[in-house]
Amino acid sequence: MIKLFKSIRRKLLTENRFNKYLLYAIGEIILVVIGILIALGINNWNENRKSSIQEVEVLKSLRNNLQQAEKQSKALINHETEVKQILIESINTANENNRYHTKQITDSIFKIAVWDLQRDLPTLTTYLNLKNTNQLGLIKNKVISEKFTQLDFKYNRLSDILNDRLNVQEIRIDNISENEINFIPLIKSEIPEIDSANEIATDYIEILKDKNVRNLLGMKLTLTQDILTRRLELDTEIKELLQLIDAQLKIR
Repeated sequence: MIKLFKSIRRKLLTENRFNKYLLYAIGEIILVVIGILIALGINNWNENRKSSIQEVEVLKSLRNNLQQAEKQSKALINHETEVKQILIESINTANENNRYHTKQITDSIFKIAVWDLQRDLPTLTTYLNLKNTNQLGLIKNKVISEKFTQLDFKYNRLSDILNDRLNVQEIRIDNISENEINFIPLIKSEIPEIDSANEIATDYIEILKDKNVRNLLGMKLTLTQDILTRRLELDTEIKELLQLIDAQLKIR
């Protein structure tokens, strides 16, 4: 093809047909430009195809991660709800005229009220890894990208309040176990080798009438309610993201 073009150019120049040569040269330039544009178009199509494949893989990985996180989130919400109810029951029990009082406070119940503390967050390892390696930019859907920003915000806010509750627990509430009760019977269920036959039983009703104990459990209840609210918010973000990703993958 190149030899043919050279031959035509040589013939036109030899015959002094400059006008036709000029038109031919322009046409040849146009053909070259068209060829370049076609090549660029093919290259761009190929790059877009690769990017689209990578995006699908990223979305699938995120979906798998979020599905596991959703299961963990549900379990953590159930746990916080149980602790909240036991804290309410413990605080209410000390009121002799309380119409909501339905059961006695046992060692196991009081242990949960005072000692139980959940610090876990739903595992978002895939999301965090993709974020740290800047691969979230492969997601072209702006709604999904913005939703992950909201997820990140809710995740960090939950992490902060979990740390706040842990600090209050370690600095203040753990003192109840040390100073106000006989702690040994509380660990009998986990360590059956302990001989608790001669241990003095704790009068939890009397303990719960103490203003300091009630205030500390009230502080824990407040923090637990805040955490439950934050867990529910994060759970909503996870569910909505899963719906968006499923819809996006169906389009592909």
